[in-house]
Amino acid sequence: MPARDTGTVHRAFAALPECRLIAAVTGPANIFATLWVHDLGDIQRRETALCARLPTLTVTDRIVGLHTAKRMGHLLDEQGRRIGVQPISLW
Repeated sequence: MPARDTGTVHRAFAALPECRLIAAVTGPANIFATLWVHDLGDIQRRETALCARLPTLTVTDRIVGLHTAKRMGHLLDEQGRRIGVQPISLW
């Protein structure tokens, strides 16, 4: 997307509850976003809606992670339920 649209795109992504990270980066793909969705179909639906709302946005790549082993120190089982804690050292 053009640099002039960075603020608009960032605000649009930041307003999404499933958005975990939105960042400006260097290179031809100048926006990086991380979204947590419920199923694979949500990826296409969200991408279609965002591209319709933000006409200068072009999705150049996507990566799907199927399992999150930890979430901020919380250990999760296969169903995503908390089963323990692993403290995270911030320094």
